This record gives sequence, C-alpha cells and structure tokens, in this order.
Amino acid sequence: MERGRVAALDAGRALAIVGVVAVHLSFQFPNLPGAVTLVARMGQYGVQLFFVISAITIFMTLEMDHARCADARHVTLRFYIKRFFRIAPMYYAAIAIYGLISYGAMRSGVERAWVLGAHGPMDILLNMVFLHALSPTAINNVVPGGWSIGVEMLFYMIAPLLFFLAMNRARLLLATVLLLGISFAVMSMSDCNGTLECNVANNTFSYFWPPVQGPCFIVGMWAWYAFRSHLLGASVTKRVSLLYFSLALGFALMTGALGVWLDKAHALAPVFAACSAVAFLLFVCSRHARKHRDDVRATPRNTFIRRCAAALGRESYGIYLWHFICVYATFHFFDRSFGEKNGETSLALFGATLIAVLVVSYGLSRVSDRLIQGRATRLSRRLLASVDRRFHLTRDA
Repeated sequence: MERGRVAALDAGRALAIVGVVAVHLSFQFPNLPGAVTLVARMGQYGVQLFFVISAITIFMTLEMDHARCADARHVTLRFYIKRFFRIAPMYYAAIAIYGLISYGAMRSGVERAWVLGAHGPMDILLNMVFLHALSPTAINNVVPGGWSIGVEMLFYMIAPLLFFLAMNRARLLLATVLLLGISFAVMSMSDCNGTLECNVANNTFSYFWPPVQGPCFIVGMWAWYAFRSHLLGASVTKRVSLLYFSLALGFALMTGALGVWLDKAHALAPVFAACSAVAFLLFVCSRHARKHRDDVRATPRNTFIRRCAAALGRESYGIYLWHFICVYATFHFFDRSFGEKNGETSLALFGATLIAVLVVSYGLSRVSDRLIQGRATRLSRRLLASVDRRFHLTRDA
C-alpha cells in the first residue's frame, strides 16, 4: 500500500520536472520537428502536476498528524513548521544566488546573462515573506520560476482550514464553491471582461497568479478525498486502470488544445492539466496495485528507469530551483549553434542537452540538500519535538 503511494508520487514528480526542464530548453531549438516542439511545450503543465501532488501530500500528512496530535492547534503548528522549513531555506538561497547572477550580469554588461526581469528591494521582500504571487513585478522576477512557489505558499496558508472543514463534507463543498467563485469573479473583473472568453496570455502575471492556478489545488484536494483508497494502493480491475489512463490522455489532449496547439483559453488549461494529473497518478497507483496483487516477484526490466524516476522525484524541488542556471548557461554559450542545426540534429542535441541539464541540476540539488536542506530539516525536527512535548504536556494537564 505504502509502496503504491510512493510510486505514484515519485513518478508524478519525475514526469513534472522533466517536462518543466524540457519546455525551458525547447526555446533554444527552433528547428525541432513540430510534433516534438508541441510535446516539449506541454512540459509547462508539469507545474500543475506538482500542485496536485502537493495538495494530495498535504491532506494525507494532515490526516496522519490529526490522528496523533493533541488538537487542531497542534496539527496546524506542525504543518506550518514542516512546510516552512521544506520550502523557505532553499528558496532564500535561490534569492541570493540569482541576485548575485543578476548583479554580475548588470556589472559586466553581458545582456544574455541577465536572467531576471526588473525588480527592486520591495519585490525581494515580498519573495522572502512569500507574498510575491500577488505582485506583477515580484512574482517571477526575483527567482526564475518563483511564481509557482508563491502560489503554493498561499495555498499552504489556508490548507489547515480546508482540512478541518473537510470533517464536514457540506462545509468543504461550500468552501470549494466559494474559492472557485472568488477565482472566477477576480478573473471576470480583470481579464475576462465579464464574459467566459478570457484574454489571459500564457506566461504573464494574469496566468501565473492564484485565481488561475489556485483551482489546481482544489482538484488535488478532492482527488484525495474521492480516491483516497486508490491512491493508497487499493486494487482495481484492468478496466478501471485503462479508464484512468484514458482520462489522463483525454484531459492532456484538452490541455494541449487549449494552451499549446490552439493557443487559447490559458485560464482554463491549468484546470484540465490538474485533472489529467489526477488521472495519471491514479493510473500509476492502479498498475502498481495490480502487480502487487498478482505477486510479481521477478525483477522488472525498467529497474534503472524506476530508480531514475525515484531520484528525480526526491530532488524535484532542488532541480526546479537550480535548472535555470543550466538553462541560461546553455542559452548563453550554445544558443546560436543550437538554432542553426537542422531538424534531426536539433532533436539529438535537444535530447542530449535535456539529459545533461537534468544530471547537473540533480547534482546541484544534492549539494544544496547537504549544505542547506539537511540542516533545515534537523532544525525543524527539533522544533517539532519541542512543540509535541508542549502540546502533550498541555493535554495531559
């Protein structure tokens, strides 16, 4: 059961990070075959897969803490401590490192090394307190890709409230309708001009900000409550497994049609991507559950691939933060030569560059994990132990 859950999350995170790196590299290869370009551009929706996995993980861990903690305050405090020390230390390091890169680029006059948009001290402060998803100049200009971290941290703020509302399904449904209604109202007043025909452009503030991306977490939350047993490894029939795969493919095609092929309705594409992500995770879980049920003891042929997926999944956050350094380095040194290659050569170079960037980013993630995240984790464990002692003593009294 546990292994089925881990397999799904590892596979999802690995697919998400490969997609994100692929889309960022694809712009350097204008002569890629058209079909490959379209598939690579679909990689941007790996972020929505991250959002869904995050929502599932959050509500799963909140349930586990609720079963052992003293009360709601205890659960909530533990949640905020764990989430802060999981995200903040590495993100603060990224603020410093990308700030140094930008400063060096500005002083040297190397325009291609200028990796971020214009921003000021207030934008940096908003990133440090994780409110940058609410500011057009702070959302993605201090740390490349930082918009997704900002959106995720805003969801963390309300996650415990949603969890305790989930004890009553009627209240949870009401909260869901309210959140979706707020998102729609904000979009209607800003980019949709009061109609269903939104004018949200891809990779803009209006696309990045919470009203567009927030519903992805709601999809992940309901996936946990609706399909908890399947996500935890409950066995299903082959027909159900194929249904999950068909749904994942169908929602992925709708996502691609809206956000890549037709280049329209970018405000709706993230929700379809989130639905595809849920179906994909259920498919992975169902396949593992069926293999476990059939007691397959032989070593699978794709052991190496599974190990790579597990490694990429574990380090996906660090890879996400640091792969931009590799992407910008290739852009600076190889952009002209990449752009001049024909289709077949471009495809080969794209594949090799993708693997190289993933390997180097994984190495940077491991180093930062040892230097930064490891210390942060040990500190958070000491704080959690202190909090547990305090609340257990209070409960005993």
